[in-house]
Amino acid sequence: MGISRVGFIGLGIMGSRMAVMLKKRGFEVTVFNRTRARADALTVHGIDVAESPKALAEKVDAFVTCVADPQALHDVTEGPNGLLAGAKAGQLVIDCSTISVELVRELNTLWTAKGCDFLDAPVTGSKAAAEKGTLLIMVGASPTTLERAQPVLLGMGEKIIHCGPVGSGAQVKLGGNLVIAGMLQAFSEAMLLTSKAGADPRKLIEVIQNSGFRSPYFDFKGPALLAHNFETHFSIDLMHKDLSLVVENAALNKVPTPTAASLKETYNLARAAGKGDIDITGVISVFEDLCGHKIS
Repeated sequence: MGISRVGFIGLGIMGSRMAVMLKKRGFEVTVFNRTRARADALTVHGIDVAESPKALAEKVDAFVTCVADPQALHDVTEGPNGLLAGAKAGQLVIDCSTISVELVRELNTLWTAKGCDFLDAPVTGSKAAAEKGTLLIMVGASPTTLERAQPVLLGMGEKIIHCGPVGSGAQVKLGGNLVIAGMLQAFSEAMLLTSKAGADPRKLIEVIQNSGFRSPYFDFKGPALLAHNFETHFSIDLMHKDLSLVVENAALNKVPTPTAASLKETYNLARAAGKGDIDITGVISVFEDLCGHKIS
């Protein structure tokens, strides 16, 4: 059975753009968001707004959730007006949130009991990638479920990596976010040190980007650091949440991750300074304040 009607829940920085891209790529899209104004803002694209998660589930073939944290996912899934109350056997359920592997597996059990096909499909890429439909999507699902979901996934992104069974997408996403946080922190600290010591941090970027440790990520974040542009693409609060999940996941698997633990507290420092809602690039601003020097 083909999928033409897609529901989308969670219209933050990434989700709102992903929903619009699904509409642009030919799907009939219905959305719900707990803050109604975010949903209403998408009606200019010909997107419908549901009154509740239940009402959304009742009118679509598949639905995507992309919410900030586990509590938000529970809120839209459970209860008399939740997705489970309106869902029917045969629907496709795609979760793009960054949550724990354990919660992903619990959701899989719930949706399987309902007769639905479930996959975890966290994404990576900036809000610009979401807007262009060029996200990379990490999938945990059976091969048959992935095949069925592929048209919807390619409605939001351009590359799908099948990581294994349900839970594998979430596991890989946590590892990826640990790498992102570590890369950015080392890069930012190196920029600040270079600048305060009297050398040009632009030359540091030039050296990095012409060496074996170059990364397209630094092409994006380097200019932002130099301009002190902390417009939110991925907030400090959300990365702190993800690093907390990494530390918990490491404890469950008995894997020492001192880098993750240190990064988590670094992000907590930025949150304590009232900077939780700005972009992760802004973590270094706390260090700039401490040493009385800004990258320049």
